[in-house]
Amino acid sequence: MKPISYTTFAWVLAALCLSPQISPAAEVYLMRGGFDIFSIGMNEMADILKKEGIDAKAQSFTSWRLVADDIIKRSKTKSVSYPIVFLGHSFGADAGPDFANYLGKNGIQVDLVIGFDALSSKTLGPGAKKVINYCTHTGGRYTAGQGFRGKITEVDVTKFGVNHFNIEQADRVQQLALDAVRSQVRKGR
Repeated sequence: MKPISYTTFAWVLAALCLSPQISPAAEVYLMRGGFDIFSIGMNEMADILKKEGIDAKAQSFTSWRLVADDIIKRSKTKSVSYPIVFLGHSFGADAGPDFANYLGKNGIQVDLVIGFDALSSKTLGPGAKKVINYCTHTGGRYTAGQGFRGKITEVDVTKFGVNHFNIEQADRVQQLALDAVRSQVRKGR
């Protein structure tokens, strides 16, 4: 096997460093809703992101506190990958602000929170930087609370013919959410 020249190595290294790839240094959590069976779109999006090299995990909304506690523990040894991104459907969307607020109280920012038709309205504190709520007419809303300095965007997606049970499965809504995740991961922290 012929050794690679220094010049060729330098060009390859420069191409890799300058390419617009998505950095794997991110933590993306997708939380399914009630009964852990209706939110299959969360699994689909996690699989898409994994194929793109992004560390994405889909799980039950009931695990949000365990995930947050793990992040807090790892932050003490500087072993958290940033940005931190949270997506949730239904009860999972209710958990998004709780997750961000909890981490915020522990000095950790969640760079992006995306909700898919939260069941109840939630108030965000200082833990989240950017928040997007894809909602129907019946879904809960996200509002800014004391200490929140980020941006909240409410997006009515009923024009795509979705309802509470299929919102996170709709191609157009998934694409909007995945584009927001990719953009945040590219920006890093």
